[in-house]
Amino acid sequence: MYQLSFVFQGKVDFDNECSEIVRNIQRVRVLYPLSEIILSTWSLGSERENRLLEKLKYLDVNVIFSVDPGPLVYREGSYQWVSNINRMINSTKRGVEAATREYVVKLRTDSYFINRNINKIFLHKSIINNRFDREKKFSLFSERIINCNLFARHSRSYRPFNYHPGDIMMLGKKEDVLNFFSSPDADESLFEIIFNKTIFSLMRLVPEQYLWVNYIKNRVHDFNYLGNNARGMELTSSSERYYINNFIPFSSEQLGFVWPKYSDRYHNKGRGSIYQFSDWVKINNQFYNNKKRVYGYRFFYKVVCLKTIYFFFYLPLRWGALRRIIMQLKSRE
Repeated sequence: MYQLSFVFQGKVDFDNECSEIVRNIQRVRVLYPLSEIILSTWSLGSERENRLLEKLKYLDVNVIFSVDPGPLVYREGSYQWVSNINRMINSTKRGVEAATREYVVKLRTDSYFINRNINKIFLHKSIINNRFDREKKFSLFSERIINCNLFARHSRSYRPFNYHPGDIMMLGKKEDVLNFFSSPDADESLFEIIFNKTIFSLMRLVPEQYLWVNYIKNRVHDFNYLGNNARGMELTSSSERYYINNFIPFSSEQLGFVWPKYSDRYHNKGRGSIYQFSDWVKINNQFYNNKKRVYGYRFFYKVVCLKTIYFFFYLPLRWGALRRIIMQLKSRE
C-alpha cells in the first residue's frame, strides 16, 4: 500500500550471508509492491555492507547503517544480563525518521508478514474509531496506533505490568511512531531488582514501559510513575485508559504477522497475560459506554492460581546468592 513505510529494525547478521533478513524483506515486498521499505541496522564493515546492498538492490530498500550503541548490561557478581533497549531506540528512530510515507509499520528484522491482513485492518480502523471515542485527557497520539499484542501486558492478568504496550510491531502515523521511540538512551539507573508479588524484574521499567512512560511524562506534567514496585487500582485504571485511547491490540494471527522467536525462545509464555481485542472492547465499554458491570479479567480463577504459582516461583529470587545461581541457569523470559 503506497501510504505505508515498512521499517525493519535490528540486527541482520543472524547468519554470515544475512539471508534471513533478505527473505523477510522479500516476503513483505511481494505483499506490498508499492510500499516503501527501510532497513535500519548496524555497521557491518564495508565488505559485508556491500554484499547486503547487492542482495537488496532489486527489492528497492533504503538501508541505513548506524554505529552500534551497544547493550545495556546489568551485573551481579559474575552474572551479566543484557538489554538491547538503546539499540532498539536508536535504530528504530533513525529508520522512522527516514520514512517518506504518512504511515509507518515498525517491525523487527527477525519478523515478517504472511498475508495482507494489516491492510484490511488499517482500512477498517476508522470504523473502530467511530464506535469507540477517545477521551481527550488520555489521548496522546494524533490517532490510535495498531499494536501487535506481543507483549502488550494486561494490567489485570497474572503478569500485571502497567503502562506496557507491545513494541514488537506497530502501525501508526509517522510522527506518532517516531515520538514513541524518541526516548533518551537508558543508563544503568534503569536496573533495579523488583519483587512485587507476581512480578520479578531486573529493571524498574522494562523496555516497553520505558518508552511509553517517557512518552507520557513528556506530555502530561503531573504524571509520575515510579516503576514496577508501584501497584494499585488507580494505577491500573490509568494504565488502561492510556492504552485504549492510544492503541488498538490485535493478535499475530489477526495481523498475519510472524515472529519466529516468540515460539522458539519464549515457548508461548505469557499468551494469557496480553491484551486481546475483546479485552480492549470491554475496557472501553466500562469506561465510556455506560456499562455498569465492573470489568473483570478473563479466566479469573486461572489468574488467581497463576499469580500464586508465580509468587512462590519468584520467592527464592529475593536472596542474592540463590538469585545469581538461578539466573545463570535460566534464560530471560
